[in-house]
Amino acid sequence: MSLDVEEVRRIAELARLRLSAGEEATFASQLSEIVDYIDQLRAFDAGVALSGGAEPEREVAANDVPVRGRPLLDDFLDNAPASLDRFLLVPQVKATPGGAE
Repeated sequence: MSLDVEEVRRIAELARLRLSAGEEATFASQLSEIVDYIDQLRAFDAGVALSGGAEPEREVAANDVPVRGRPLLDDFLDNAPASLDRFLLVPQVKATPGGAE
């Protein structure tokens, strides 16, 4: 589906945009490409091989089995300069006397 300049003007009017004639032509072309791409996505059949080659002989699907992995906190603490009881140790921050807070 291609959009013409009149449709772009109507869209611009609804969006309260002022476009020059050059911008209208540019947007008409660009929006047409976007709409064409959306049409391609709608027509895409999930069963078609992504490689574009022949249909696969059989479909192989991995079992969806949850596996407990190592928690991210452990990785983080392993790389931290200092930790204690699963907490990150940082230098103490104190306000200086008479200084601005």
